[in-house]
Amino acid sequence: MTRTETAPSSILVDVELPNPAPLSPALVDLLSSLRVVLVGWYAVPEQTSPEQARDQFEQQALAALDTIAEPFEKAGGEVVQRLVFTGDQLDTIRRISSEEDCDAVLIPAEMSHLERILVPLRGLPNARRIAPLVADLVRDGTTDVTLLHVLEEEESEATSREHVLRPAADLMTGQGIDAGLLRLETVTADDPAHTIVDIAADYDAVVLGETKPSVREILFGSVPEQVVESVRVPVIMVRHGHDDVQVAERAVQAD
Repeated sequence: MTRTETAPSSILVDVELPNPAPLSPALVDLLSSLRVVLVGWYAVPEQTSPEQARDQFEQQALAALDTIAEPFEKAGGEVVQRLVFTGDQLDTIRRISSEEDCDAVLIPAEMSHLERILVPLRGLPNARRIAPLVADLVRDGTTDVTLLHVLEEEESEATSREHVLRPAADLMTGQGIDAGLLRLETVTADDPAHTIVDIAADYDAVVLGETKPSVREILFGSVPEQVVESVRVPVIMVRHGHDDVQVAERAVQAD
């Protein structure tokens, strides 16, 4: 089956209600080739049940969520809306990303245009999950994609290219990405996170592979957290797999 015959990758985009921050048009254009699961989460005040909050604020929240969905729909994107009244944003993201089988989660930031995407790679398993999504993002065939590998101890540039970057590039071209758009880069660093952040300053978006075990660690974990918190461009975090949703099944949620 060719890439064009498969369903597009999916991404979870969460916004805080009732006053969601708008997404930049360039970011909407970038994501409109994906299936967008738009999650509007309304923080439930203490001593208020999710049911009470829904009864009181649902119509207002739905209207606000529609305003965020509209640009995606005008761009021709597929949008699934989920409205949640919750006391825990992260568990909501984790649960819905699993329920909707999302391939990635967006950490938004301002983006004025799209010319270059940075894809830091830890290894080939990482690249296998990332390649289909990157291919969907650059369908227009005009965006450069840089595959970056931070050399590990005793690893040389030659071995990195042989065992990581070139096979990863093959995965990307196998998904339909023009080989002429790919750049292969290696770098040595004592602090990989800071190095990736510095390099990302020259790019318009970053695609990262999730490390174990979950979205929660993406936002509160170690190296990925440092990258996510420090870069000034949108980050698309490709999930490693299906999270256990049991933790997320909490009484405070009532979507």
